Amino acid sequence: MVKRTVTAILLIALLVGLLAASYLLDCHIFIDLFIWVLLAIAAREMYFCLQEAGYKVFRVPLIAYMLTAYPVFYLMEHFIGKGPLGLCISFGFSVLIALILFTFADPERNTSKDLFATVFVLVYPLAMISLAWILTFRYVALYSVLFAVFLPVGADTFAYWFGSMIGGKKLCPSISPKKTVAGFVGGIIGGMAVSVLFFLFFEYFNVLSNCGYVPFTDAAWKSALIYLALGFIGSLAGQLGDLAASRLKRSLGIKDFGKIFPGHGGVMDRFDSIITGVFVLLVAFTIIYGA
Repeated sequence: MVKRTVTAILLIALLVGLLAASYLLDCHIFIDLFIWVLLAIAAREMYFCLQEAGYKVFRVPLIAYMLTAYPVFYLMEHFIGKGPLGLCISFGFSVLIALILFTFADPERNTSKDLFATVFVLVYPLAMISLAWILTFRYVALYSVLFAVFLPVGADTFAYWFGSMIGGKKLCPSISPKKTVAGFVGGIIGGMAVSVLFFLFFEYFNVLSNCGYVPFTDAAWKSALIYLALGFIGSLAGQLGDLAASRLKRSLGIKDFGKIFPGHGGVMDRFDSIITGVFVLLVAFTIIYGA
């Protein structure tokens, strides 16, 4: 428990430091590089986990995406405002490489399962983590990254507290034996509580008035309702992402995706719920702000 806590504190300190540097220097490169490092480590973890499970994942498409995704995204976002299209182009290019490799590969060594495994890694985690670049470029990085991280972290923390104190019926014993219904409800409460705190800090009291944050609506009560909805949906998505990762690990016969974070496992073990949280916030902000 001590090891998990210390690791979590160090990760939060690193993230806050990167965000502070990006904010003070008005430069995206620190947080963008951090996202790219997470993306590369997550891809490596998933590659070796699938390899150990018997899948022969093609490495070249994964490397192609990691090398081209950010440059193509940045150039298209900077010059024509079409960054998401850039990610789609890089993804499609990488899938095309996978298809070419599969087509001309030895049929005795590579099967359609290997192709599907390769495309799976391109989607999860590569494409999913890449959405964070859209979030930080289109919306205030300081606000959006903190919200995307602390919403699922708050849900996870409350889920742990409620599950430990109340116990009771298991949620999905075949997937994650320790998770309970009480913990699931606590996770929703935690996500909504974090969401309310963000509403109070960034919108109601407008503590960081010069960070570039734009209120959701022109009425505080409307924004508060939106924040509550975001907390509810975001906590659900985060817990679903956590369960999906647990199900994947069980199907692969592993305990953790990696060992880079003492007490937490790998990037995919620590960021599984955050990945889905990024997706939820990106969709929500696109609807709210209309861009």
